[in-house]
Amino acid sequence: MNTKKSEQLTDNLFAINDIVPTTPDGPLVLVAVKKGERILKTMFYNKTTRTMQIMHDENQDDTTTWSITYNLAKKTIYSSQYLDKEHEKQRVISNRTQTIMAPPDNKVTEINSVTKQERSIITLKKEKISSMSSSNDKLLLVTTNLTNHSKPEYSLVDIAKGKRTKIKLPILTRQFVYMSPDGKGVYYLGSASEKNEEEGRGVYYYDFTSKIQTPIFIQEEGFINNFILLNK
Repeated sequence: MNTKKSEQLTDNLFAINDIVPTTPDGPLVLVAVKKGERILKTMFYNKTTRTMQIMHDENQDDTTTWSITYNLAKKTIYSSQYLDKEHEKQRVISNRTQTIMAPPDNKVTEINSVTKQERSIITLKKEKISSMSSSNDKLLLVTTNLTNHSKPEYSLVDIAKGKRTKIKLPILTRQFVYMSPDGKGVYYLGSASEKNEEEGRGVYYYDFTSKIQTPIFIQEEGFINNFILLNK
């Protein structure tokens, strides 16, 4: 942004679903697919050496990464994953029974952004983690129990204990929900009304304690597709 110059960092990826910055000197974390492959993996890109470290890249591991988030206080990445073979198994069952597809088990893993050491946080049985964010000692999960059909649910997870507590939020959105840096609320893209998703659509802050929705940016014309919350 200072030099107004752009440069291509890599040319060996087929697709990139997410890019998450960490610290100014730290790596970029990607959810991406290598050329010639189909599995989404967690990748760490070192901006200084211009090298990529890919998690679970050995022996054709089919661990699929769906979403990632960075915790500034802990300097750790949190990744939601499932096994592709289990996803395909549920798809076959759905086709055979002509029912809505149930998701495979989703697992949340903590990854140290320096050492790349992993630690399991929680596993959700037959629930899909649509998105998640993290602040201080908590994770916010947005989940559904049917692929692309059911109403989303929201949960807070204690990172140290892996304990999950479901919470009520006045929104119906599967993505673009971010915990505030102090962990006392969430920023989200959505509506002022749970019944009408188009009413007052914009970016809001919701306080966990007061349960008040505060508008941050309302788009009077046009349509907001997404936004990202960056901590300075």
